Amino acid sequence: MIYFDNAATTFPKPECVYTAMDSYARTSAVNAGRGAYRAAREAGELIRQTREKLISLVDAREQAQVILTPSVTIALNQIIHGQKWTPDSVAYVSPYEHNAVLRPLELLRKKIGFTVKELPLAEDLSIDLKETERMFASLPPTFVAVTAVSNVTGYILPAEKIFHLAKKYSAFTLLDGAQAVGLLKLHFAALRADALTFAGHKTLYGPFGAAGFYLKNGLDLELFLTGGTGSQSDSLEMPRTMPGKMECASKDIVAISGLHAALGWLPFARTLKREQELTAYLSDKLASVQDIVFYRAPEASCQAGIVSLNIPGFTCGEAAAILDAKYDIAVRAGHHCAALIHEHLNDAPYKGTLRVSLGYFTSTEEIDRLAEALSSLKRDDLKNIDLDALRGLC
Repeated sequence: MIYFDNAATTFPKPECVYTAMDSYARTSAVNAGRGAYRAAREAGELIRQTREKLISLVDAREQAQVILTPSVTIALNQIIHGQKWTPDSVAYVSPYEHNAVLRPLELLRKKIGFTVKELPLAEDLSIDLKETERMFASLPPTFVAVTAVSNVTGYILPAEKIFHLAKKYSAFTLLDGAQAVGLLKLHFAALRADALTFAGHKTLYGPFGAAGFYLKNGLDLELFLTGGTGSQSDSLEMPRTMPGKMECASKDIVAISGLHAALGWLPFARTLKREQELTAYLSDKLASVQDIVFYRAPEASCQAGIVSLNIPGFTCGEAAAILDAKYDIAVRAGHHCAALIHEHLNDAPYKGTLRVSLGYFTSTEEIDRLAEALSSLKRDDLKNIDLDALRGLC
Protein backbone atom coordinates (compact mmCIF):
# COMPACT_ATOMS: atom_id res chain seq x y z
CA MET A 1 0.00 0.00 0.00
CA ILE A 2 1.11 3.53 -0.84
CA TYR A 3 -0.16 5.62 2.05
CA PHE A 4 -1.26 9.27 1.67
CA ASP A 5 -3.61 9.61 4.66
CA ASN A 6 -1.18 10.95 7.26
CA ALA A 7 -3.59 13.72 8.32
CA ALA A 8 -5.89 10.98 9.65
CA THR A 9 -3.00 9.24 11.38
CA THR A 10 0.68 9.10 10.54
CA PHE A 11 1.70 5.68 9.22
CA PRO A 12 3.98 3.90 9.57
CA LYS A 13 5.34 4.88 12.97
CA PRO A 14 9.06 5.02 13.74
CA GLU A 15 10.40 1.56 14.59
CA CYS A 16 11.23 2.69 18.12
CA VAL A 17 7.49 3.19 18.77
CA TYR A 18 6.63 -0.38 17.83
CA THR A 19 9.53 -1.73 19.87
CA ALA A 20 8.62 0.27 22.97
CA MET A 21 4.94 -0.67 22.85
CA ASP A 22 5.60 -4.35 22.27
CA SER A 23 8.07 -4.48 25.15
CA TYR A 24 5.83 -2.54 27.52
CA ALA A 25 2.73 -4.58 26.65
CA ARG A 26 4.59 -7.81 27.40
CA THR A 27 6.42 -6.79 30.56
CA SER A 28 4.99 -3.69 32.26
CA ALA A 29 1.40 -3.00 31.15
CA VAL A 30 0.05 -2.32 34.64
CA ASN A 31 -2.28 0.36 35.97
CA ALA A 32 -0.26 3.46 36.77
CA GLY A 33 -1.15 5.31 39.97
CA ARG A 34 -3.19 2.39 41.29
CA GLY A 35 -0.54 0.50 43.26
CA ALA A 36 2.62 0.86 45.35
CA TYR A 37 4.45 -2.07 43.74
CA ARG A 38 7.49 -1.50 41.53
CA ALA A 39 5.84 -1.93 38.12
CA ALA A 40 3.09 0.57 39.00
CA ARG A 41 5.66 3.07 40.26
CA GLU A 42 7.66 2.66 37.04
CA ALA A 43 4.53 3.23 34.97
CA GLY A 44 3.92 6.43 36.93
CA GLU A 45 7.50 7.52 36.25
CA LEU A 46 7.04 6.89 32.52
CA ILE A 47 4.00 9.18 32.56
CA ARG A 48 5.98 11.85 34.41
CA GLN A 49 8.80 11.65 31.84
CA THR A 50 6.32 11.86 28.98
CA ARG A 51 4.79 15.01 30.45
CA GLU A 52 8.27 16.50 30.75
CA LYS A 53 9.05 15.74 27.10
CA LEU A 54 5.74 17.28 26.02
CA ILE A 55 6.41 20.42 28.06
CA SER A 56 9.87 20.80 26.51
CA LEU A 57 8.50 20.24 23.00
CA VAL A 58 6.51 23.51 23.06
CA ASP A 59 8.80 25.40 25.44
CA ALA A 60 6.07 25.51 28.10
CA ARG A 61 8.12 24.99 31.25
CA GLU A 62 6.66 27.14 34.04
CA GLN A 63 3.99 28.21 31.52
CA ALA A 64 1.53 25.32 31.39
CA GLN A 65 0.56 21.89 32.61
CA VAL A 66 -0.04 18.77 30.50
CA ILE A 67 -3.35 16.94 30.85
CA LEU A 68 -3.34 13.48 29.25
CA THR A 69 -6.48 12.11 27.55
CA PRO A 70 -7.29 9.07 25.39
CA SER A 71 -7.88 11.26 22.30
CA VAL A 72 -7.68 14.86 21.17
CA THR A 73 -11.48 14.85 20.69
CA ILE A 74 -11.92 14.15 24.39
CA ALA A 75 -9.38 16.87 25.17
CA LEU A 76 -11.32 19.39 23.08
CA ASN A 77 -14.58 18.40 24.73
CA GLN A 78 -13.08 18.87 28.18
CA ILE A 79 -11.83 22.33 27.27
CA ILE A 80 -15.03 23.48 25.53
CA HIS A 81 -17.42 22.02 28.10
CA GLY A 82 -15.10 23.39 30.79
CA GLN A 83 -15.93 27.00 29.94
CA LYS A 84 -18.44 29.04 31.96
CA TRP A 85 -20.87 29.62 29.12
CA THR A 86 -23.78 32.06 29.40
CA PRO A 87 -26.34 33.24 26.83
CA ASP A 88 -24.19 36.37 26.39
CA SER A 89 -21.03 34.44 25.49
CA VAL A 90 -19.56 34.96 22.02
CA ALA A 91 -17.42 32.20 20.47
CA TYR A 92 -15.41 32.67 17.29
CA VAL A 93 -14.12 29.77 15.21
CA SER A 94 -12.10 29.66 12.04
CA PRO A 95 -13.85 28.18 8.99
CA TYR A 96 -11.11 25.52 9.02
CA GLU A 97 -12.14 23.98 12.35
CA HIS A 98 -12.59 20.24 12.81
CA ASN A 99 -15.91 18.84 14.01
CA ALA A 100 -14.20 17.93 17.28
CA VAL A 101 -14.44 21.68 17.97
CA LEU A 102 -17.58 22.55 16.04
CA ARG A 103 -19.87 19.82 17.34
CA PRO A 104 -19.28 20.39 21.07
CA LEU A 105 -19.84 24.11 20.49
CA GLU A 106 -23.04 23.44 18.56
CA LEU A 107 -24.33 21.13 21.28
CA LEU A 108 -23.72 23.78 23.93
CA ARG A 109 -25.05 26.61 21.74
CA LYS A 110 -28.37 24.79 21.38
CA LYS A 111 -28.59 24.25 25.13
CA ILE A 112 -27.44 27.68 26.31
CA GLY A 113 -28.14 30.01 23.41
CA PHE A 114 -24.82 31.83 23.04
CA THR A 115 -23.42 33.18 19.75
CA VAL A 116 -20.98 31.34 17.49
CA LYS A 117 -19.40 33.25 14.60
CA GLU A 118 -16.92 32.36 11.86
CA LEU A 119 -13.69 34.27 11.44
CA PRO A 120 -13.64 36.01 8.04
CA LEU A 121 -11.66 34.82 5.03
CA ALA A 122 -9.95 36.88 2.34
CA GLU A 123 -10.32 36.00 -1.35
CA ASP A 124 -7.35 33.65 -1.20
CA LEU A 125 -9.00 31.85 1.77
CA SER A 126 -6.49 33.17 4.28
CA ILE A 127 -7.81 34.58 7.55
CA ASP A 128 -8.64 38.26 7.03
CA LEU A 129 -6.96 39.79 10.08
CA LYS A 130 -8.21 43.34 9.52
CA GLU A 131 -11.80 42.17 9.26
CA THR A 132 -11.24 39.94 12.28
CA GLU A 133 -10.11 42.95 14.27
CA ARG A 134 -13.20 44.86 13.16
CA MET A 135 -15.51 41.97 14.10
CA PHE A 136 -13.92 41.62 17.54
CA ALA A 137 -14.39 45.34 18.17
CA SER A 138 -18.03 45.16 17.07
CA LEU A 139 -18.86 41.97 19.00
CA PRO A 140 -16.11 41.19 21.54
CA PRO A 141 -15.15 37.53 21.88
CA THR A 142 -15.27 35.49 25.06
CA PHE A 143 -13.87 32.35 23.39
CA VAL A 144 -11.77 31.90 20.23
CA ALA A 145 -10.88 28.51 18.71
CA VAL A 146 -8.35 28.19 15.89
CA THR A 147 -6.80 25.12 14.32
CA ALA A 148 -3.04 25.47 13.88
CA VAL A 149 -3.06 23.62 10.55
CA SER A 150 -6.06 22.90 8.32
CA ASN A 151 -6.62 19.19 7.89
CA VAL A 152 -8.17 19.92 4.47
CA THR A 153 -5.76 22.29 2.72
CA GLY A 154 -2.65 22.27 4.93
CA TYR A 155 -2.96 26.01 5.60
CA ILE A 156 -0.94 27.08 8.64
CA LEU A 157 -3.25 29.63 10.22
CA PRO A 158 -1.94 32.88 11.81
CA ALA A 159 -3.08 31.75 15.26
CA GLU A 160 -0.67 33.93 17.20
CA LYS A 161 -1.94 37.08 15.47
CA ILE A 162 -5.58 36.08 15.96
CA PHE A 163 -5.01 35.38 19.65
CA HIS A 164 -3.20 38.68 20.08
CA LEU A 165 -6.37 40.42 18.87
CA ALA A 166 -8.58 38.20 21.04
CA LYS A 167 -6.61 38.90 24.21
CA LYS A 168 -7.53 42.59 23.99
CA TYR A 169 -10.95 41.38 25.14
CA SER A 170 -9.64 38.77 27.62
CA ALA A 171 -11.07 35.92 25.54
CA PHE A 172 -10.20 32.31 26.29
CA THR A 173 -8.02 31.13 23.39
CA LEU A 174 -7.90 27.52 22.19
CA LEU A 175 -5.40 26.26 19.63
CA ASP A 176 -6.18 22.87 18.12
CA GLY A 177 -2.70 21.45 17.52
CA ALA A 178 -3.77 18.02 16.29
CA GLN A 179 -2.06 18.61 12.92
CA ALA A 180 0.75 20.75 14.31
CA VAL A 181 2.34 19.70 17.62
CA GLY A 182 5.53 17.92 16.69
CA LEU A 183 5.48 19.44 13.19
CA LEU A 184 5.64 23.19 13.82
CA LYS A 185 8.04 24.92 16.19
CA LEU A 186 5.53 26.16 18.77
CA HIS A 187 6.43 28.30 21.78
CA PHE A 188 3.56 28.21 24.23
CA ALA A 189 4.01 31.66 25.76
CA ALA A 190 4.35 33.38 22.38
CA LEU A 191 1.18 31.73 21.04
CA ARG A 192 -1.04 33.56 23.57
CA ALA A 193 -3.06 30.31 23.78
CA ASP A 194 -4.78 29.37 27.02
CA ALA A 195 -5.08 25.77 25.87
CA LEU A 196 -3.24 23.84 23.17
CA THR A 197 -4.33 20.34 22.19
CA PHE A 198 -2.24 17.52 20.72
CA ALA A 199 -2.97 14.12 19.15
CA GLY A 200 -0.28 11.55 19.85
CA HIS A 201 -1.10 9.52 16.72
CA LYS A 202 -0.78 12.35 14.21
CA THR A 203 2.21 14.70 13.87
CA LEU A 204 3.80 13.31 17.03
CA TYR A 205 4.13 9.91 15.27
CA GLY A 206 2.89 8.00 18.32
CA PRO A 207 -0.01 5.55 18.60
CA PHE A 208 -3.73 5.97 19.10
CA GLY A 209 -4.75 6.24 22.75
CA ALA A 210 -2.34 8.93 23.96
CA ALA A 211 -3.33 12.58 23.51
CA GLY A 212 -4.15 15.61 25.62
CA PHE A 213 -3.75 19.34 26.06
CA TYR A 214 -1.59 22.03 27.59
CA LEU A 215 -3.43 24.36 29.97
CA LYS A 216 -1.94 27.69 30.96
CA ASN A 217 -0.89 27.79 34.60
CA GLY A 218 -3.43 29.46 36.87
CA LEU A 219 -6.44 28.63 34.69
CA ASP A 220 -9.23 26.32 35.74
CA LEU A 221 -11.93 24.41 33.85
CA GLU A 222 -15.37 23.21 34.84
CA LEU A 223 -15.56 19.45 35.25
CA PHE A 224 -16.85 17.47 32.28
CA LEU A 225 -15.68 13.90 32.98
CA THR A 226 -15.42 12.35 36.43
CA GLY A 227 -14.42 8.99 37.83
CA GLY A 228 -11.61 7.12 39.47
CA THR A 229 -8.17 8.73 39.63
CA GLY A 230 -6.30 6.43 42.00
CA SER A 231 -5.93 9.31 44.45
CA GLN A 232 -8.27 10.60 47.18
CA SER A 233 -10.42 7.53 46.59
CA ASP A 234 -12.25 8.02 49.87
CA SER A 235 -13.90 11.17 48.46
CA LEU A 236 -16.80 11.44 46.03
CA GLU A 237 -15.28 14.67 44.70
CA MET A 238 -12.64 14.86 41.96
CA PRO A 239 -9.24 16.24 42.98
CA ARG A 240 -9.25 20.04 42.92
CA THR A 241 -5.80 20.54 41.35
CA MET A 242 -4.51 20.01 37.82
CA PRO A 243 -3.83 17.67 36.14
CA GLY A 244 -5.65 15.22 38.42
CA LYS A 245 -8.90 17.18 38.17
CA MET A 246 -9.07 16.43 34.44
CA GLU A 247 -7.63 12.91 34.37
CA CYS A 248 -10.16 10.27 35.38
CA ALA A 249 -10.01 6.59 34.35
CA SER A 250 -7.05 4.30 33.79
CA LYS A 251 -4.40 5.58 31.39
CA ASP A 252 -3.36 3.54 28.37
CA ILE A 253 0.18 3.00 29.56
CA VAL A 254 1.13 0.99 26.47
CA ALA A 255 0.07 3.88 24.21
CA ILE A 256 1.92 6.33 26.45
CA SER A 257 5.06 4.20 26.16
CA GLY A 258 4.77 4.54 22.38
CA LEU A 259 4.28 8.31 22.63
CA HIS A 260 7.30 8.53 24.94
CA ALA A 261 9.41 6.74 22.34
CA ALA A 262 8.09 8.95 19.52
CA LEU A 263 8.97 12.10 21.48
CA GLY A 264 12.55 10.84 21.69
CA TRP A 265 12.64 10.30 17.92
CA LEU A 266 11.06 13.61 16.85
CA PRO A 267 14.10 15.91 17.31
CA PHE A 268 15.89 13.96 14.59
CA ALA A 269 13.01 14.01 12.11
CA ARG A 270 12.84 17.70 10.99
CA THR A 271 9.34 16.89 9.84
CA LEU A 272 8.08 20.30 8.62
CA LYS A 273 11.07 20.86 6.34
CA ARG A 274 10.65 17.40 4.86
CA GLU A 275 6.88 17.83 4.42
CA GLN A 276 7.29 21.17 2.66
CA GLU A 277 9.91 19.73 0.31
CA LEU A 278 7.62 16.81 -0.50
CA THR A 279 4.63 19.13 -0.95
CA ALA A 280 6.56 21.24 -3.46
CA TYR A 281 7.52 18.06 -5.32
CA LEU A 282 3.90 16.87 -5.24
CA SER A 283 2.62 20.17 -6.62
CA ASP A 284 5.14 20.08 -9.48
CA LYS A 285 4.30 16.48 -10.39
CA LEU A 286 0.53 16.95 -10.26
CA ALA A 287 0.63 20.17 -12.29
CA SER A 288 0.89 17.96 -15.37
CA VAL A 289 -2.42 16.20 -14.62
CA GLN A 290 -4.97 17.68 -17.01
CA ASP A 291 -7.55 20.05 -15.48
CA ILE A 292 -6.71 19.07 -11.91
CA VAL A 293 -8.35 21.31 -9.28
CA PHE A 294 -6.10 22.19 -6.33
CA TYR A 295 -7.05 23.38 -2.83
CA ARG A 296 -3.94 24.57 -1.02
CA ALA A 297 -2.69 27.17 1.43
CA PRO A 298 -2.55 30.75 0.11
CA GLU A 299 1.27 30.72 0.09
CA ALA A 300 4.00 28.07 0.16
CA SER A 301 5.40 29.56 3.37
CA CYS A 302 2.17 28.67 5.23
CA GLN A 303 1.73 25.23 3.66
CA ALA A 304 2.05 21.99 5.60
CA GLY A 305 2.06 18.56 3.98
CA ILE A 306 -1.68 18.36 3.28
CA VAL A 307 -3.15 19.15 -0.14
CA SER A 308 -6.69 18.61 -1.42
CA LEU A 309 -7.58 18.20 -5.07
CA ASN A 310 -10.28 17.02 -7.45
CA ILE A 311 -10.32 15.44 -10.89
CA PRO A 312 -13.00 16.67 -13.31
CA GLY A 313 -15.37 13.89 -14.32
CA PHE A 314 -15.14 12.10 -10.97
CA THR A 315 -16.48 12.66 -7.50
CA CYS A 316 -13.71 12.59 -4.93
CA GLY A 317 -15.05 9.26 -3.65
CA GLU A 318 -14.94 7.69 -7.10
CA ALA A 319 -11.37 8.84 -7.65
CA ALA A 320 -10.30 7.53 -4.24
CA ALA A 321 -11.97 4.18 -4.90
CA ILE A 322 -10.08 3.72 -8.18
CA LEU A 323 -6.78 4.69 -6.57
CA ASP A 324 -7.37 2.06 -3.90
CA ALA A 325 -8.71 -0.78 -6.05
CA LYS A 326 -6.45 -0.43 -9.07
CA TYR A 327 -3.24 1.10 -7.68
CA ASP A 328 -3.29 0.27 -3.92
CA ILE A 329 -2.96 3.98 -3.11
CA ALA A 330 -4.65 5.15 0.10
CA VAL A 331 -6.07 8.69 0.17
CA ARG A 332 -9.00 10.30 2.00
CA ALA A 333 -12.11 11.47 0.18
CA GLY A 334 -15.00 13.56 1.43
CA HIS A 335 -15.34 16.45 3.88
CA HIS A 336 -12.66 15.35 6.38
CA CYS A 337 -14.75 16.16 9.48
CA ALA A 338 -14.37 19.88 8.69
CA ALA A 339 -17.88 21.06 7.85
CA LEU A 340 -17.44 24.80 7.31
CA ILE A 341 -14.50 25.18 4.94
CA HIS A 342 -16.07 23.23 2.08
CA GLU A 343 -18.63 25.98 1.52
CA HIS A 344 -15.69 28.27 0.71
CA LEU A 345 -13.93 25.68 -1.48
CA ASN A 346 -17.01 25.28 -3.70
CA ASP A 347 -16.36 21.56 -3.97
CA ALA A 348 -20.02 20.43 -3.88
CA PRO A 349 -19.93 19.01 -7.47
CA TYR A 350 -17.18 16.66 -6.31
CA LYS A 351 -18.87 15.81 -2.97
CA GLY A 352 -15.82 17.07 -1.07
CA THR A 353 -12.15 16.79 -1.86
CA LEU A 354 -9.56 14.11 -2.51
CA ARG A 355 -6.99 14.69 0.25
CA VAL A 356 -3.34 13.78 -0.13
CA SER A 357 -1.52 14.11 3.18
CA LEU A 358 2.20 13.47 3.37
CA GLY A 359 4.38 12.30 6.22
CA TYR A 360 7.98 11.74 7.19
CA PHE A 361 8.06 8.33 5.53
CA THR A 362 6.52 9.45 2.21
CA SER A 363 8.89 9.06 -0.74
CA THR A 364 9.17 10.91 -4.05
CA GLU A 365 8.74 7.56 -5.80
CA GLU A 366 5.33 7.18 -4.17
CA ILE A 367 4.36 10.67 -5.33
CA ASP A 368 5.43 9.71 -8.86
CA ARG A 369 3.12 6.69 -8.68
CA LEU A 370 0.24 8.89 -7.52
CA ALA A 371 0.75 11.35 -10.40
CA GLU A 372 0.80 8.49 -12.91
CA ALA A 373 -2.36 7.00 -11.44
CA LEU A 374 -4.26 10.31 -11.44
CA SER A 375 -3.25 10.88 -15.06
CA SER A 376 -4.68 7.49 -16.00
CA LEU A 377 -8.11 7.60 -14.29
CA LYS A 378 -10.93 6.31 -16.50
CA ARG A 379 -14.66 5.97 -15.89
CA ASP A 380 -14.37 2.31 -16.94
CA ASP A 381 -12.23 1.75 -13.83
CA LEU A 382 -15.40 2.05 -11.73
CA LYS A 383 -17.13 -0.99 -13.24
CA ASN A 384 -15.92 -3.52 -10.70
CA ILE A 385 -15.91 -1.24 -7.64
CA ASP A 386 -18.62 -1.40 -4.98
CA LEU A 387 -19.28 2.30 -4.49
CA ASP A 388 -22.13 1.56 -2.06
CA ALA A 389 -19.50 0.49 0.47
CA LEU A 390 -18.11 4.04 0.42
CA ARG A 391 -21.38 5.84 1.19
CA GLY A 392 -21.26 7.73 4.47
CA LEU A 393 -17.46 7.63 4.68
CA CYS A 394 -17.00 11.33 4.07
